[in-house]
Amino acid sequence: MLEIVRMGLERRDRVAAIWADAFEHDPLMMWVFPDQTARLESLRRWWGFSLDHMPPGAELHGTRADGCVAYWQPPREQNASSTGVEEAGREESEGQRAFVALMAELLGELAPSRIEALGKMHQARLPEPHWYLAVLGTSPDQQGKGLGGKVLAPMLERCDRIGMPAYLESSNPANVGFYRRHGFEPLDGFILGDGVLITPMSREPRPPLG
Repeated sequence: MLEIVRMGLERRDRVAAIWADAFEHDPLMMWVFPDQTARLESLRRWWGFSLDHMPPGAELHGTRADGCVAYWQPPREQNASSTGVEEAGREESEGQRAFVALMAELLGELAPSRIEALGKMHQARLPEPHWYLAVLGTSPDQQGKGLGGKVLAPMLERCDRIGMPAYLESSNPANVGFYRRHGFEPLDGFILGDGVLITPMSREPRPPLG
C-alpha cells in the first residue's frame, strides 16, 4: 500500500534532486536555465534554496519511497512574523537578497530578466487566502503511476474540510488536464520569457458528501 507522509528537511537534498529531475525539461525551467549542461545542478541548488527558505507553516507531502513530493505554502496571513511587521519585512528582504545572489551566481547577466519574470508569477496569486501548491514533482522513472494525485489528496481533503481554495501555476500545458481532474480550473494565462505559457489554476473547496 502506498503511504503518503509529511516530510521534513532531513530529506532536503533528496527532495531537491527529485524536483530537479522532474523539472529538467519543464518549459519555464528550460527558459530560466538555458544551459542544458548546467541545468540539473542549477535546479538542485534552486530547489535546495527554496527548501531552506520555506515560510512558516509550509508543508512537504510525499511518498515514503521518495518518488513524488508536493510543497504547499500556507495562506499568506499565516506567514506573518509574530514579532511584528518590521521584522517580517526585514526577513523577507534578507531572503530576497540571498535569492538575487544565487541567481546571479547561476545565471550571470541573465539573472535580472529571470528574476523580473518570476516576480510576475508572484503578483498573479489569488488575493483571497488559499493554500498554494508551489511545487509538485515526480521522478521521471516514477511518472505515470498515479503518485501525483495521491500526494495531492491530503491537502485537497483538508482544503475541502476547512473551506479554503487551493492555487497553483502550471508552466507546462501538458499538466493542465491532470490538475483539472483534481478540481483545479484555469484562470487567465500569461506569457513569460520567450513564449512560456503560465496557466494559473484555482480549486474551490468541495462541499462534504452526504
